[in-house]
Amino acid sequence: MQSTKALFLIVVAALSLGAMTVLPPTRGVLDNRDTAPVIPPVYAPPVEDVSTVQLQTGQTLSMLLMRASITGGDLAELLRALNTQQNLRGLPVGSEVTIKRWAATNEARSVELRVRRDTTIRVAREGMGWTTSIIETPTVLDTVYMTGQIDAGKSLYEAIAYNDSINLPVSERIELVVDLASIYEYKLDFAHEIHPGDRYSFAYEREARPDGTARRRRILIARVETGNKAHDAVFFNQGDIRGYYDLDGKSLKRGFRKSPLDYTRVTSSFAWKRYHPVLGVYRAHLGTDYGASTGTPIKAVGEGTVQFAGRQGGYGNVIILRHINGYTTRYAHMSRFASGIRVGKRVQLSDVIGYVGSSGLATGPHLHYEFRKNGQPVDASKIDLPSAPPLPAQYRTDYRSMVKSRLVLLEEAQHGARYAKRQAQSAPVGGGI
Repeated sequence: MQSTKALFLIVVAALSLGAMTVLPPTRGVLDNRDTAPVIPPVYAPPVEDVSTVQLQTGQTLSMLLMRASITGGDLAELLRALNTQQNLRGLPVGSEVTIKRWAATNEARSVELRVRRDTTIRVAREGMGWTTSIIETPTVLDTVYMTGQIDAGKSLYEAIAYNDSINLPVSERIELVVDLASIYEYKLDFAHEIHPGDRYSFAYEREARPDGTARRRRILIARVETGNKAHDAVFFNQGDIRGYYDLDGKSLKRGFRKSPLDYTRVTSSFAWKRYHPVLGVYRAHLGTDYGASTGTPIKAVGEGTVQFAGRQGGYGNVIILRHINGYTTRYAHMSRFASGIRVGKRVQLSDVIGYVGSSGLATGPHLHYEFRKNGQPVDASKIDLPSAPPLPAQYRTDYRSMVKSRLVLLEEAQHGARYAKRQAQSAPVGGGI
């Protein structure tokens, strides 16, 4: 029995060795990549053609579709289907229409009308007619942190608008600067009070789409550090209160803007004695000169009434506004007045009242702006203007709690963080983060 088992094992070993020697790997047989035949690329023509056009001024949707060769019964049926979802009268200029056609027959297979930023109506050919569906692009809310420093020769506008690390289109970055300017328009003059070395940090909500594109929604908290002073702004929305407040609950809004222009440079400050470049003499310069290109809109720094609008010697085209509590403001060297400006006209804060020019004694286009109290000239950059009412007492507890959480966002930004946890689109729009 033992000899039989031993014989069996010898036979198995021999067969295994034989298999190994009969089927050895053939070296080099598979390494024939240089001589192997190559299959030529196969071109597959597209099944459909896709084109996207925008509605132009004076153009109706039916005119646009007819220019795209959709006519007759097809056009009537398509418009009828679209009309079940959207009133086609008064579609805004720039509305996007995407037309998809079968490449083989050039026959329209679907039309997509973008009615809102994330909503599209799709009308597709089904048999002999058209069916409609609504395409909603899902979005999520990101909280994005941003921080930086103003470099020499740069402005806050350039620091943000030209910052490619911000995952927003350039147009959205510019709007982000506009939002910041709007938040601080009563507290900081970005043209005059921002200097190299000053810092900024803020956290804002961003709506992100599946394709990676995004748009900003609103700034939650911001801090601009000028010199040794930090200017904080916290967004609060509860009850009938909506706006930006400092850390103590004081409104950032005031009775007057800090500047009548946006994104400009100060070319000459308030001075009791200054050399006049045209007259060649020393005389008082009782205002601030802002360098800007001809046609730049000039905004009323506060609510008031037009006291004077016309030509006034070396000032050229001038508007004088009368405000409450004995304040008046003067805007000189205008190229022209805004439509409807006349003596007695009531204007609101930030209304456009005219446009930059070089009328009167001016070496080039700029705005000469004066601020007066009871007829006496005042340096507008130094006066402490009255502010709006602070946050009502019933909201103070909630506000203090929210400020603590928002300050954490600023700390994250200053430590180099970029994104907070994503939130569902249904997140509250109020004071919560």
